[in-house]
Amino acid sequence: MNRTEIHEFLKTLDFEGAGRLTLPDLLEKRVQATPEAVAVRSPAGSLRFDEWLDGARAVSARLRSSGAYRPKTPVLVWVDTADARQVVIAQHGVLDGGCIVAPLDDRLSVAEVRRFAQDVAASAVIASRGLLSSRKDEDLLEFIPEGLPPEGDPLDLLLFAAADGAFRLVPSPGDGTAPAEGVRAQADDCALLAFTSGTTGRPKAAMITHGGCVQLAERMVNGVFAAPRGGRPVGPDDVIQSPVPAYLPTSVVNTLYAAVLAGCPLSYRGRRFDPEAEEREMALAGTTIYAGAPAHYAMMCQRPASDDSRGARVQVMTASGAPMTAALYRTMRERWPRAAVANWYALNETMVGQTLNFGPDMELDPTAIGRPVWPTELAVVDEAGRRCAPGESGEVLLRAPGQMVGYYLNEAETAKRIDADGWVHTEDIGFVGAEDGLLRLTGRKSDRINRGGFKFYPAEVEEVLLGHEGLADAAILAIPDPILGQDLVAMVVAAEGGRMLAEADIRGFCQDRLSRNKVPSRVYFVDRLPRSGFGKVVKKELIALWEAIESRGAGR
Repeated sequence: MNRTEIHEFLKTLDFEGAGRLTLPDLLEKRVQATPEAVAVRSPAGSLRFDEWLDGARAVSARLRSSGAYRPKTPVLVWVDTADARQVVIAQHGVLDGGCIVAPLDDRLSVAEVRRFAQDVAASAVIASRGLLSSRKDEDLLEFIPEGLPPEGDPLDLLLFAAADGAFRLVPSPGDGTAPAEGVRAQADDCALLAFTSGTTGRPKAAMITHGGCVQLAERMVNGVFAAPRGGRPVGPDDVIQSPVPAYLPTSVVNTLYAAVLAGCPLSYRGRRFDPEAEEREMALAGTTIYAGAPAHYAMMCQRPASDDSRGARVQVMTASGAPMTAALYRTMRERWPRAAVANWYALNETMVGQTLNFGPDMELDPTAIGRPVWPTELAVVDEAGRRCAPGESGEVLLRAPGQMVGYYLNEAETAKRIDADGWVHTEDIGFVGAEDGLLRLTGRKSDRINRGGFKFYPAEVEEVLLGHEGLADAAILAIPDPILGQDLVAMVVAAEGGRMLAEADIRGFCQDRLSRNKVPSRVYFVDRLPRSGFGKVVKKELIALWEAIESRGAGR
């Protein structure tokens, strides 16, 4: 096919056709169609599609010329997300070599990287020099006993063989060693390990295939991002912007390869969220689609509106990863009146927007997570596995092409999560409205609080707290109680510039809106809540924060 034919092929690619492609297929076709178009914008610089592919092939060749090369095995990518160019080059280089990419949080310690390597039997680790040089000397020596090698790699990426939790630096080939012939991945091969957040337990690695990743990208281009603006697919004239760190699976699939399919730039500002810089980039880059979490929008909305806010030409703002509140939705509509605001829902196990709330439904109830996006199937079941009637709460089940095929090297957990009929058990509790047909979530199965026999979910209380105009963020934590079994406390963040609040103010606000058994017994004011890169509260860190406050006797 010539360039025009390839461009048309990508433009008209449907869901079924997407499932026959691999991620290397997708990027190669994009380079053939529009090689010099910008693929990634970042504070460190821009990256064209042809530069991305060239860099990825250099990483692939390096991997294949090393003794660490084992096709179809995981390679960990541990790269400083301050330079998104390095991240995407390293990730795609792994895929180009026929291996499975396993992206890691750049904040992890060496000990945590070792655990991930052992859990998935990783064959290698790709790390950036900048990330390693920022570690403490003892951490660096543990990873590289002989210290960092001299600079010389233009990509600034280092390759380590991984075996039994130990890492061995693979020198850059300087003797002309020819790379081994790589294994070309197939559409049904695993492409990506999407690590669960591990907010309450050890992370698991959900396996997403190449064809599934391309299908999910197609769904974003022609569905999730298109529906809120009248069905217009994402194309070369668009600019996608996301504050979600480049290592997160939702960033890899939902925005990065969606941008490849569409042929448009993706703008990252780095992993440290800066609300002022985000809005400035919206105006500077001409962003048309912004994909974030409610916490990102809330932080931007706390700042006074600026010329950047008024100059933004964003058409669609999607939110996911945490509950949307009616108050935040109204604030967003006031701040960015030209943007359609949509709310979508998914898990790492399902990826991408499985349900979507937009348009009149969003106006009706912005806290709902909408209706299934084709071809997703939705069911709500009770504890016996029977379908719940509209209005009745139960566990939410999802089934769709592109969802995970299982947890890597963990058949027992896979069997718990995917049933014999292919339904993914989300462990989220929710119901479909009897009158409007919208899906609403009320909590997690594991989060249910039993306070002296009264059972309810933290989300019910958190929704009320987030409706307080003086609070910027809030989370409910269940704590042990010798009499009630469990009690609940609120961890809250005061809004900037608001009046001084006391514990009695917050408890009184709750008493006016909740039954007595759902009112927090204590309220703790903190500077911020521990959230993951995608905006979810990290329960383990929240517990540690509460324990630290209690040990100091500083709760109020």
